[in-house]
Amino acid sequence: MPVPTYDAAKFDQVLEAREALQQDVREVKLTSDSILQYYRSILEGLNRSEQESSFWHGEEAFAVLNEQLGRLHALASDWDSYGAPAPAPATIANARGALRRLRLNSLLPEVVAPSAEGGVSIYFSQGPQKAFIEFSNEGDVLLARYGKDDEPNVRVLRNGLQDLDDQTLQEIRGHLGGRA
Repeated sequence: MPVPTYDAAKFDQVLEAREALQQDVREVKLTSDSILQYYRSILEGLNRSEQESSFWHGEEAFAVLNEQLGRLHALASDWDSYGAPAPAPATIANARGALRRLRLNSLLPEVVAPSAEGGVSIYFSQGPQKAFIEFSNEGDVLLARYGKDDEPNVRVLRNGLQDLDDQTLQEIRGHLGGRA
């Protein structure tokens, strides 16, 4: 399954151009209001372009994650050669609902994968900080958070998707260091 990637070079070009224009505005003593306004409008356009690019990058990444999730329907039992059950259609549907909620909250997972326990896992990673939401074929939903310097934290989301609320999403975001 392909993992969503981030093309930093595209965003670096926008940032470099914006920085150069900002430097021009600061260093050059422009007296004409129209020239200053022109530079400001260019900077505002670059800021909007960067924000829109981030938005479309996220949309593209969520499309890839949904595609990964869709491919799980084709898995058969013993897909890992260790006897793992295939994800059930209802489990895949629950994971799809979670992806929708994550997308609406701009919390981008790194990968969606079948679980060796039978189900679907949605993984997050930011440096040494990791988290995942696991949907079991039995209907259980687990949230696990762990990192290099902290104790693992695992809890059952007793009400399934209902418990994947703003507070829980903020817990994940906070654990990952505020990464959106």
